[in-house]
Amino acid sequence: MFNPSTLLLIAGIGLQVSIHTPPKDPLNPKKSVIPTHFFKNKLSIRNSMLKMKYSFQKNKPRIVPVIGDTAVWQLAFEDNFDSLNLQKWRRGQAWGEFHPEHPHQYYSSEMIETKDGLLHLRGQYQPKTFKSGDSSITIPFAIGLINSDISFQQKYGYFEIRSKNPKGPATWPAFWLTGANKWPPEIDIFEMYGRKSGKYVNNQYATIHYGKAGSPSRGFLSKKVNLPNNTDTLFHTYGCEWTPNYIKFFTDGRLVAFIKVGKRLRQWMDEPMVIILNNAFDEAYLKYLKPYETVRNEFVVDWIRVYKRK
Repeated sequence: MFNPSTLLLIAGIGLQVSIHTPPKDPLNPKKSVIPTHFFKNKLSIRNSMLKMKYSFQKNKPRIVPVIGDTAVWQLAFEDNFDSLNLQKWRRGQAWGEFHPEHPHQYYSSEMIETKDGLLHLRGQYQPKTFKSGDSSITIPFAIGLINSDISFQQKYGYFEIRSKNPKGPATWPAFWLTGANKWPPEIDIFEMYGRKSGKYVNNQYATIHYGKAGSPSRGFLSKKVNLPNNTDTLFHTYGCEWTPNYIKFFTDGRLVAFIKVGKRLRQWMDEPMVIILNNAFDEAYLKYLKPYETVRNEFVVDWIRVYKRK
């Protein structure tokens, strides 16, 4: 018969083995990026136990590194969203209103609003026709996205957001960093996937992308964190401490995932990055949103803060 500690260990391993569909390479959408270090990433007992820490530590004080440590950290960027500051944020992406390899959604300024000190990034069915080469394309879904590339980039530091995430099938909100001058690198502090039914919106995926696009060096490391079943009804904080030697992910001030950055990985992650906040729809699950005319959700952000070491 198993004793309780043995059962806990098995449960931890079981959580760690569960994986999500690998992200697609934007330069080759038919091919998933290379899931390198698979066994180290997916079967590490240490990382599986980190994923359980959220529940065990929910009543403990915050352990985020910047709290009360002003001798080490200083505020580098902040927005409380009393209004939408267009000196800080680009609405949408630099390349245009939609990504040609993902023509199911487009970036719309109408989907971005600040109200009562909160940023609302909406997503809804709102078809719009665009020119695409010598032809036209009608894109069904509008989403809100803001990008700090016009004002702010930083290499290393602590990045944190307080948000309430969208609910329902096919949802895909994200708080992420991406290379200011090239892609990869990328650090996804969180991505939440509603999938078929919407019941998975409380699973946080913390992911880093590295390597050279289109080459065998391209890879990613991803950690799944099982959070309380209220990330779409209550506000939570999500943070990331990024250093030359490690990347730590925090939820509500508690450490939930850890990625060691060795010499090989560091060469790809040693780049300044910009901040992106976006709502989105997961193309693979759009059929579960019908009737489209009723589709509407929102990603609500209270504030965002970025610190750097003095």
